[in-house]
Amino acid sequence: MARRVSIKDVAKAAGVSWKTVSNVVNDRPVVRPETRERVERAISELGYVPNTIGRELRGGPTHTIALVLPELSNPYFAQLAQMLHVAAKERGYTVSVELSLGRGEVERAHVRGRISRPVDAVVISPEALDPVEIRDRGDGPPLVLLGEHLLSAEGVTHVAVDNVEASADVVRHLVERGYRRPVFLGGESEQRSAGTDRLAGFRAACRASGIASDPERIAHVGAWDMAEGRRAVLDLVQRGVAFDAISAANDQLAIGALAGLRESGLDVPGDVGVVGWDDTPGARHAHPALSSIAPDLDDLIAATLDAAIGPGGSEGPGGSGPGGPGEGTPGGGEHVVPYRLVARESSAGPRR
Repeated sequence: MARRVSIKDVAKAAGVSWKTVSNVVNDRPVVRPETRERVERAISELGYVPNTIGRELRGGPTHTIALVLPELSNPYFAQLAQMLHVAAKERGYTVSVELSLGRGEVERAHVRGRISRPVDAVVISPEALDPVEIRDRGDGPPLVLLGEHLLSAEGVTHVAVDNVEASADVVRHLVERGYRRPVFLGGESEQRSAGTDRLAGFRAACRASGIASDPERIAHVGAWDMAEGRRAVLDLVQRGVAFDAISAANDQLAIGALAGLRESGLDVPGDVGVVGWDDTPGARHAHPALSSIAPDLDDLIAATLDAAIGPGGSEGPGGSGPGGPGEGTPGGGEHVVPYRLVARESSAGPRR
């Protein structure tokens, strides 16, 4: 078995002291840029993982999971963090919530294990990573991807709703209620993600329902928030796009869309039906109450913890410490989360 790379190996390769390497790893602003670059190059070439040092010093698992989220302003992520914290505590683990704010360097540091505080596993909802960075991440901690469909690699599990099928269900629901000109709200870049999968499901279901494909009915947004939902709807109305339903990529966009429709003098559900995604508390209390895709969060949390630390947690296989990557997840690293479409007043049907 190959010897793990140590902090002293990195120091020797970079021609610096181990304390300088520690300062670089912990992102302390006391290292000159040229020295930092030399150390980072040595870390990359040697495949050094700082977590190894933390685990050795502690003599075993940390019983800590890093949950890396793009934001907490979205109620879905706040609810997810709270539920994971409670469920992990029942298994003898703590959760360290980290915000990436969509920054690629932060996400890369966590998936590679190059962070100052050691953890037993990383659970991440990535925004800036691509499949190559997952595949080539090196000897990082067990990794669980939430939501985004990036290619799996050794030590990586993906836990998510079937975005394509669920999005198709939204279109089928709207068509069954009598809507015939749906808009997809939440178009993104071409890199595969939850958003692109939901758009694919929308398009497929429209074709199957005999609804002509119209690029004008794909409303692109800069962010999945209420302000962008409102802006996108006002833009559709101003441009004279004919639509009678909205399939929104999340509840925040949908709630913003409701505001834009009200400002435009359009009635929901009489003139326009609206369906969101995530079934957050705001959906239930919106006016009118918002129909939404509701992922089974209990299943999502259980599958995430099974993949990260093993089905038994600290009392699981081996007695103490994490189980193998993906050990509790059927299908070799992929777990599909059940969902249901919760129908409320916002998609009750158009005026007759």
